[in-house]
Amino acid sequence: MNNLITVGYTLSAICNHAYFFDDAPDNVFCDQCGCCIDGDYLPKELKLPNRADISYTYDHRCIVSQRFKEFIETLDYKVDFLPVNQNKTLFLIKPVQIIKYSAYQLEKYCEKCHQYQHQVVPGPDFYYETGKVLQNGIFFTSTAFGSGIEKWPIIILGTETARVIGEAVKKFKFRGADISPREVGVKNK
Repeated sequence: MNNLITVGYTLSAICNHAYFFDDAPDNVFCDQCGCCIDGDYLPKELKLPNRADISYTYDHRCIVSQRFKEFIETLDYKVDFLPVNQNKTLFLIKPVQIIKYSAYQLEKYCEKCHQYQHQVVPGPDFYYETGKVLQNGIFFTSTAFGSGIEKWPIIILGTETARVIGEAVKKFKFRGADISPREVGVKNK
């Protein structure tokens, strides 16, 4: 029989009803499979119909408000915030620390850009290799998940970090956050 243990938390959020790549030039995408080949691309003026402190675009980029950015910066974690509008009130959040993950289902390999068009079923290799639960930090998975231009790494929080951010969501009324456990099965001894 297996028990589930929480090895970290996913930082998800509501949809902001915007497209990150709405005005992106063609050279940002592979002309063979359509996947993004420029991970550094940023829109000049991302317009969000649905404002929230934490939200995701249709093409799966996590956008945060200046208020949320400033709170995360007080925690002293290694996270980049890249402005996606002219007045610098909206930011793409990109954790600097990477944790090892694998996609257990890969489909449609592209010979031109050398990536799979579909990568799903995330597996926390960091846990399988170390047996350690994440405690503190904000991380990006080493692999992107999703399909086509929606593929992007998942934001993972350590268990203590998830608690701190969860409390801040309530205290400061940060709108949009969804913090969900990442669990793995372990055999009973």
